[in-house]
Amino acid sequence: RFTAETRVLLVTEGMLTNYLDDDPLLSDVSTVILDEFHERSLHTDLGLALVAEARRARGDLRVVVMSATMDPEPVQAYLDGCPVVQVPGVTHPLTITYTPGQTVAQGLDHALGAGPGDVLCFLPGAGEIDRTIREAEHTAARFEVDLLPLHGSLDASAQDRALQPGSRRRVIVATNIAETSLTIEGVRVVVDSGQARRARFDPSTGMSGLE
Repeated sequence: RFTAETRVLLVTEGMLTNYLDDDPLLSDVSTVILDEFHERSLHTDLGLALVAEARRARGDLRVVVMSATMDPEPVQAYLDGCPVVQVPGVTHPLTITYTPGQTVAQGLDHALGAGPGDVLCFLPGAGEIDRTIREAEHTAARFEVDLLPLHGSLDASAQDRALQPGSRRRVIVATNIAETSLTIEGVRVVVDSGQARRARFDPSTGMSGLE
């Protein structure tokens, strides 16, 4: 919802392309910020193309493309040699351990013993999350931690429980919704299954499916 009083409007990439379809010049907008551009999708690429056209037509429309990991040169060239603003970040040392053949539930023993802080586990979907939580119940009881699922099909209160700090140490078992879309405070250890479920187009059927 927005009115003439609105200062900032936060939208998905799909909503941006809808707005551009309705108003190709974005006549009520002064600045467009495309954040996390390295994630790349059909909507982000189309959105940038349409915003760049609006900018060339209007002249006063400002466009900011942001990313922590993107190579800026191709986007800079596409936007007619626009300036690149670099903000130095702070990196933190990481210790990486590989445990081939272990399930995420089995890896929790090592993760919980590696040091203080909450643990974030990545799995591809709700079914794998529920199964892992069942398998990890004894480990959680031994370490006296709370096991919390986090995926898109949970209701808002269940998602909030996973995002808000608790009175005990926590293990959040999540899909890649927690990879880029949000930050969970208190996480010091990550267990990554290396799997994610993504939509793929199958030319033989003409349909998209989750793989």
